[in-house]
Amino acid sequence: MRAEPRNHAHMDQTPEPDIQRSSHRFFWWRIFILQTFLMTSVIMPVYGFNALIRPVNAVFHADSTLDGWPGALAGGVMFLGLACGYVLTSLLTKVGLGFRGRWITACGMISLCLVVAAIACWTESLPLLLLGGVFPVGVGVGCCFMHSANLLLSWGRYAGHLGLQSGMFGLMFGLWGAAFSLLATLTVARWGLEWTLVGTAVLIMVLSLVSLINMQPPPAATPQQEANIPRLTFRRVLGSKTLWLVFVFLLIFLTPGFGFKVIVQSLSQRIYHVSDLTASLVAVAFLVSYGVSRLVCGLVADHLSLKGLILFFTAGQCLLLAATAIGLPLVEGIAFLTVMMCLVGALFAAGKSLWGMLLITLFGPSNLNVGIGTTLPAFGLAGLIGPLSLNWALRSDDVLTMTSWWLYIMAAAMAIAVIIVWLLRKFDFEATHQALHFRPSTRDQLDRF
Repeated sequence: MRAEPRNHAHMDQTPEPDIQRSSHRFFWWRIFILQTFLMTSVIMPVYGFNALIRPVNAVFHADSTLDGWPGALAGGVMFLGLACGYVLTSLLTKVGLGFRGRWITACGMISLCLVVAAIACWTESLPLLLLGGVFPVGVGVGCCFMHSANLLLSWGRYAGHLGLQSGMFGLMFGLWGAAFSLLATLTVARWGLEWTLVGTAVLIMVLSLVSLINMQPPPAATPQQEANIPRLTFRRVLGSKTLWLVFVFLLIFLTPGFGFKVIVQSLSQRIYHVSDLTASLVAVAFLVSYGVSRLVCGLVADHLSLKGLILFFTAGQCLLLAATAIGLPLVEGIAFLTVMMCLVGALFAAGKSLWGMLLITLFGPSNLNVGIGTTLPAFGLAGLIGPLSLNWALRSDDVLTMTSWWLYIMAAAMAIAVIIVWLLRKFDFEATHQALHFRPSTRDQLDRF
């Protein structure tokens, strides 16, 4: 018997869901929890590299295990490799590999190059470590990051929980980094740096293979879910003021956080002379606060003004960096530094978790991939500048004073980032040359998001 059509009044009261029940269940149980856990495991050697700084220095610069250049340079070069993730993705696409093929190729590259890094440490070859090990690891992680962000955020947007999915994405990054920071410190002490790198390679390969099970994009969006936004070319995005404002903002916003993330253990030991375990616990606290902050931010991001949130996190990080610079020479004990780093890390993480949402909002969902590809180099540059500049401060005869000056400089740069966020506008698809609005009275709907 044919069902009677619903009248309009009834439809208004009980609207059809945007997503099928089976897909909704698949999102919550497979994508939101399990797939996010599996696809973020590749971040371990990058976000947890703070645990490897001292062991790398012990191999290549034994006289300066806390503030030697090899460890900081290796961490920075690995982050710099992230900037080339889009290049690897494009090359793999051109040779005809599908999503699964690109994913497993990039993960295989990460695992192989971690083994190369272990060989470089065995043979004490710093060029091999940098060029054959950590840099291509960063490239592979950048490629995987693009794939996981595209898949997971697309599912989150399809299910109507983009902010929440973005927050879970960031939470797993923080938890993987925290777990690696602690466990790598213990495994290096027991089995050595080289076997720790080999074990990490095996673990990443196993988890990446498991993640292939039921790896699938969300169903095609309906007209109600997907606005009719044209696809932008790489060249047009690069020629827009919006892109370069986002790029400079990300470069400034990420630099101090990445500096802490890579150098946090060395910073704790250089200033307060704590043990390896205590330093690793400081790193764990920083990364856990990072991950939890990203989740909390994701919970509220679906309901609040995106621009207002980014302004708040940027201005808050500016004030906290200045407060840390003032208090560091005055307050004794590692507790102050740990608390302030966790607070800075929380705001850094919260703003970073909005990256994908910001790109979708500014350029449209159909242009997420090109947005990620054009702004990913900002992550790589910030990951290089932050650790190297902070490590330079650690090498000073007066570490407290130089670290304070580093914090003052970062705070001043963050104040510039606040102004950049204020100027940000959504991409104007109809304008030939998009103008910037400085005065509040000249602002229009493209300025509000």
